[in-house]
Amino acid sequence: MNDQRRIRLLTGLVVALVLLNIGLLSWLWLRPARPDVRGNRLRERTFLADTLRFSPGQRQQLTALQRTYFQQMKPRVQTLRQARRAYFRLTDSSLTEVQRRDRLHAFHKQAIDIDLLTLAHFDRIAAICTPDQRTLLNQLMSKLPERAFRMPRSRRSNRDGRTETRPPSDSIR
Repeated sequence: MNDQRRIRLLTGLVVALVLLNIGLLSWLWLRPARPDVRGNRLRERTFLADTLRFSPGQRQQLTALQRTYFQQMKPRVQTLRQARRAYFRLTDSSLTEVQRRDRLHAFHKQAIDIDLLTLAHFDRIAAICTPDQRTLLNQLMSKLPERAFRMPRSRRSNRDGRTETRPPSDSIR
């Protein structure tokens, strides 16, 4: 009798675990999709077109502008990253202050070129906008610097009265 009781108990537990697994897997499969976010950026390339409510013709123009922009930006960003790495490797070299300053100016010139290219890209986008869309684009552009340079959520202070998060112990602040 004792063995039958154990078998029933184990069978009940196995059935319960199987049902829980099926329920969990179906919940994971059928739950609503979250926006696909990477850092501060949405992975959806239609964010700008959706926000500005572009027509199909405007969307095609935007796609062509973005394709050209990203083709121009990719090699420049890679070059800038390499120049930045090279600049920060200068700490252990025997370069003079003037040589370091020249390398710093070259690095910043590349960054300025990228910023100018980005602003020209947004000027081209503004050219395909209607006046109402241009107003909305200007509002988005005014928020761009604060979105691009804000701290990650884990480092920002909480605004709902809880204690502030502290910088990591290896931080220089």
